[in-house]
Amino acid sequence: MEVKIDNLIINYDCDGEGENIVLLHGWGANKYTWNDLYSHLTKNYKVYRFDLPGFGESPEPEKSLSITELTEIFHEVFMKLNISSPILLGHSYGGRIVIKYASLYDVQKIILVDSAGIKQKLNFKKKFKIKTYKLLKKLNIKWIKMGSKDYQSATAVMREMIVKAINEDLSPILKDIKSQTLIMWGENDTVTPLKDARTLNDNIKNSGLVIIEKAGHFPYIENKRFFTIVLDSFLSTDINV
Repeated sequence: MEVKIDNLIINYDCDGEGENIVLLHGWGANKYTWNDLYSHLTKNYKVYRFDLPGFGESPEPEKSLSITELTEIFHEVFMKLNISSPILLGHSYGGRIVIKYASLYDVQKIILVDSAGIKQKLNFKKKFKIKTYKLLKKLNIKWIKMGSKDYQSATAVMREMIVKAINEDLSPILKDIKSQTLIMWGENDTVTPLKDARTLNDNIKNSGLVIIEKAGHFPYIENKRFFTIVLDSFLSTDINV
């Protein structure tokens, strides 16, 4: 299925009955990364899983989109699909959208899984490398490659989206999130470090942190049994975490 917002087409699946749960995947993934969790949740909830613009079956946008723009797009999507006060679950890049959305709009609960959104401080080595790269680029010398594998393999539009996301620090808006929040994090995550989880937990008033031992950046895959037990418990209770 697909929904169109202006010139943007967003592909999605929907199954199950009950309260609305929305799943937003991370960078480089697609809606199928949720296969096992989607099958589990649709037994008791109405679950939507989306391909973010530029991933899976959702075409690349004509221009790069910021997290704020993506948030507004998904707000329009939710209104078109009659999704009100949803439960939002976001992983990594998808967590950025969840954070922004929950700071602006009514949501029932949110789940942040190894979420991005906390801007990383650059050490001297990284700062020096960036300055060197910019200088060499200005001189049209291209022997140094900069950026992650995701950045290197992305198109120009998607590269701009990566840069926009990385440069936006969501820390100041964490205080605006009022909904019950579950933060689930892989103990050994090297993509979004555990200290980011603690920052989220310290700054979102009604939140709780669960660290998943021996898991990395994809705890819902690496330890899906424990992940679903914790998630089910959170979803089934109305008490504060």
